[in-house]
Amino acid sequence: MKDTTLGKQIKTLRLTKKMTLSAMAERVGVKTSSIASYESGERTPSVEVLIEIARLFQVSIDNLLGLNNQHGNRYSVDITDLDQHQRNTILEIVSTYKRHNHLFKNNNSNRVFVELKELGLERKDE
Repeated sequence: MKDTTLGKQIKTLRLTKKMTLSAMAERVGVKTSSIASYESGERTPSVEVLIEIARLFQVSIDNLLGLNNQHGNRYSVDITDLDQHQRNTILEIVSTYKRHNHLFKNNNSNRVFVELKELGLERKDE
């Protein structure tokens, strides 16, 4: 059985990076024919190779396998080199945007005003 989702994703990522089959194979540590087989869906990479491909293109394995669409638009961000304060700041920003989008999506203007006021973001007329 052909695994076309994984193969298409690998090929799309490779072409987006303007990488040849042989260059990708060298960086992942497999033969060029293996990369071609993955892209065509004739073969499936081992877990180890899948991890190397994900690292090479800086995507999650879920992304490679096409699982992101099942859970909406989820993104992975590498925050390894950030300290705890920086990580918390990013989480706060994401949380604020999610709350903002949820409030405006529900079109509840009264609730939006109260929420913005609580955040200290209400409009102040001069």
